[in-house]
Amino acid sequence: MPSKRASGYATTIAPIACGRGGPHASRTARRHRCCRTPSTRDVDGVHDMGGMHGFGPVVEAGGDLPYHERWEPRVFAIQMLVGIEGLGAGPGGRAVREEMEPAEYLAASYYERWLFSAERRLQRKGTIAPGEVESMMERLEAGESMPTHRDPAMAERILADLQATYPMEPPPEEARFGSGQRVRVKRIHPAGHTRSPRYARGAVGVIEDVRGADRLPDRAVYGEDVAPEPVYSVGFSSSDLWGPSQGSPWTVLLDLWESYLEPG
Repeated sequence: MPSKRASGYATTIAPIACGRGGPHASRTARRHRCCRTPSTRDVDGVHDMGGMHGFGPVVEAGGDLPYHERWEPRVFAIQMLVGIEGLGAGPGGRAVREEMEPAEYLAASYYERWLFSAERRLQRKGTIAPGEVESMMERLEAGESMPTHRDPAMAERILADLQATYPMEPPPEEARFGSGQRVRVKRIHPAGHTRSPRYARGAVGVIEDVRGADRLPDRAVYGEDVAPEPVYSVGFSSSDLWGPSQGSPWTVLLDLWESYLEPG
């Protein structure tokens, strides 16, 4: 979770460029990484990378730091503003990031993907027009002073929302599964957003707990009015998910909605 120092950036919003060169990266690099036309996925996307080989170690030096470039906390602040202040349209940021072209998604850093979704949502709401960010970048590169906007009240609203907790509803009495019951994750291939990880589909696990009730994200993220359903903590053996390893198997706990599960 990004640190609270990001809230200080909520009072100053100005056009920035993404890319590992920071806020003054070239216009060409930024267009390549963030401004390609989103794709429409018909099957699972490359963003669902859990358990895949070939992407390097999971744990790297400095990986626990919230930011690695000066522009990244500003992108975090912009993303929060888009959602909390209602400046953007369409599904939530993660669902929009999943629309990125696979090659662009893999080439982009974490916050480059966030900037992509923030711009797409702002455009869909009409808050900014296509090409407006690029136009401002050209003006900045020509020497124009960076515009600023300070709104302490807005910053306080954002900070209050980030500090608030939104617990799930209590689990219903009619939950389909109970603790200790074996369940299988359904083999699904959704065209849109889902929180059922690909590496767990088809695997059998054991219900550890009924965590509560929440709306199915596969539908709720697109604005559908869906009733909350049970969310379970399901334990899996690592060997069942990824096969045997050199060490002893360990337990992997996943929070999964009832719609993702069937009797095991």
